[in-house]
Amino acid sequence: MARRRGIRFTGKFYMLLALVFIAVTVVLVLLLSDAGGGTLEAGTMRLELAVKGVVIRDEMSISVDRYDKVTFEAAEGAESYEGMPVARVYKWGYSDDMMQSLITVEAQIYEAQAALLSGVENADLANIELQIGQKRAAIRTAHTQGEGDMLTLENELKSLLVQRREYLRNTVQPTETLNTLYAAEQTKKDQLDSYTTEVTASGSGVISFYFDGYEQALNYEKLSMLNSELVSSVLKNTASMTGGSADNLLYRLVNPNRWHLAFLTGKNEPLRTLAGMRYTVEFEGVPEASYTATALEPIGSDGGVVNLLEFSEPIGALLCARTVNATVTMEASGFVVPLSAIAMRDGTAYITLRTGNGEHETAVNVLAKDEENALIQAKDAADPIAAGQRYLKP
Repeated sequence: MARRRGIRFTGKFYMLLALVFIAVTVVLVLLLSDAGGGTLEAGTMRLELAVKGVVIRDEMSISVDRYDKVTFEAAEGAESYEGMPVARVYKWGYSDDMMQSLITVEAQIYEAQAALLSGVENADLANIELQIGQKRAAIRTAHTQGEGDMLTLENELKSLLVQRREYLRNTVQPTETLNTLYAAEQTKKDQLDSYTTEVTASGSGVISFYFDGYEQALNYEKLSMLNSELVSSVLKNTASMTGGSADNLLYRLVNPNRWHLAFLTGKNEPLRTLAGMRYTVEFEGVPEASYTATALEPIGSDGGVVNLLEFSEPIGALLCARTVNATVTMEASGFVVPLSAIAMRDGTAYITLRTGNGEHETAVNVLAKDEENALIQAKDAADPIAAGQRYLKP
């Protein structure tokens, strides 16, 4: 009777079988992993966002009755105090002939006083005259070279001329001619005063004489009314928001230590600023300067999301800026997930977590992202997320 020969399995067969088993296992793990999502992992990420935004200031726009002429007594960007002279306004009906007539009489008074003091040495008067000569020379140099603060120099010269006028009035014994000139001077001053108003600062801040028409709508007092449509129209320079007649606006009184940057992100864009988070901001055109800002609650609407950053450090070169290019950065810690694991609904980002009771949808904040991943944290402290939890892809 013939003997049956059994099938013999060689080492190569077992090796091939092992490779097939490993391959099937890997495929199943990948398929299950892809279907099931993944595991939340703690991590850090850097946000670097290039934006175009609008600057919003805490400021007052000061207007006056329509005027014929104005002379400024404060420089652009000057720090103010209550009662500080800002400008002298000349109302309708004023004529430069009135001012010239007063200047002529004052010159006649000075000539008469100087004649009476001729040959008399007076050290105090000589010192004042020397300062006046030096100040006039400085003004000529500044005008010729286009350098220096002309307004400050001119105000200093006016102060010296007043000082000389008062000194001579108190030093020189009046004559009949001088009394007549003094009376004429007072008459012309009264006439001029009836057409002029001295405008002073109502409080502390920074003075600016530049207006762009958005001062009323884009103001700290109206942050609650801000929306994406307004920000978008300002960025496109299509809004028309001039408050009152431009002829009446005189200056802005700005709080330099409270201002904001507003910029837009899409309604269904998961990345936006997070209220209370601190960000570093660098502005194009403001070299070697970076600012620190705190995010306020974003404002959502059908047109998009207004991200609002609040600054509490001096505004500096942005005193007159309205639309700006900026880079917003921040280093944050949270949990890293693929962007594909995040779903958007009604402007809120969600991830779905696998729990013992099934699936649970949790609202999250997206702190940063790159092309593949996002850094998230729980939106509601009462609904936390933690490393090691399983998430599902929508």
